[in-house]
Amino acid sequence: MAAPQERGASGARDGATAPTPARDIDVSDGYAFMSEISSLLGSTYESIDQLEELTRRAQGIDLTVAELNLVEVVGRATLHKDATITVSEVARALDIRVPSATAAVNRLVRKGYVRKRRDPRDARRVNVGLTRDGEKVLRLHVVFNQRMAEEVSGGLSLDERRVLLDGIRRLEQFYAKAQQKQRDYLRRTAGQKGGRS
Repeated sequence: MAAPQERGASGARDGATAPTPARDIDVSDGYAFMSEISSLLGSTYESIDQLEELTRRAQGIDLTVAELNLVEVVGRATLHKDATITVSEVARALDIRVPSATAAVNRLVRKGYVRKRRDPRDARRVNVGLTRDGEKVLRLHVVFNQRMAEEVSGGLSLDERRVLLDGIRRLEQFYAKAQQKQRDYLRRTAGQKGGRS
C-alpha cells in the first residue's frame, strides 16, 4: 500500500495545486500588483499543466499538449466543414517548420487520431483529417475549454468581460512578442556559430 502523500505548506497534497486564496491587493502599489500577477500566472500555468495531464490519463488519451494542439488545429479546420488542411497549413497554424509538422502528423496517424489522404484533385497535396478517436479527443478538449470560459466569465458584466478579454489579449501579445524575440536570437546565434571555422 502506498504511503499517504505529505501535505505542503499550502495544505494541498504534494503534486497538487491548491487554489490561490483571493487577496485584496492594492492595485495602486505597482510592486504588489506585479507580484500578484506573476504569482497568479505561475500557479495558473502549473495548474493547467497538471490538469491536462490528469485529464489525459483519466480519459486514456496518450497525447502530449503539442499533439493535442495539432488535433485541435486539424479539427477546427475540417470538422463538420467541407474543408481540408495540409501538413504545410498545420505547420503554419502551429508556427512550426513543415518537417516537424510532418513528424507530428505521422505520430498521430500511428496513434490513430488523424489520417492522411491524397487530394483527389491534386495528387501532390496530402490532406489531414481527424479519425473518430481524434474527434472524441477534440470534443473533450472543446467542452473543457467552454467550461473554463464559463467559470472565468460567469457573473461578469459586459464591461468586465471586455476588460478580461483585453487583459488576456495583452498577455497573448506579450508572449507572442517574447517568442519572436527568442526565435530571432536563436537564428542570430545559430548564424554566428555556422559562420565560424
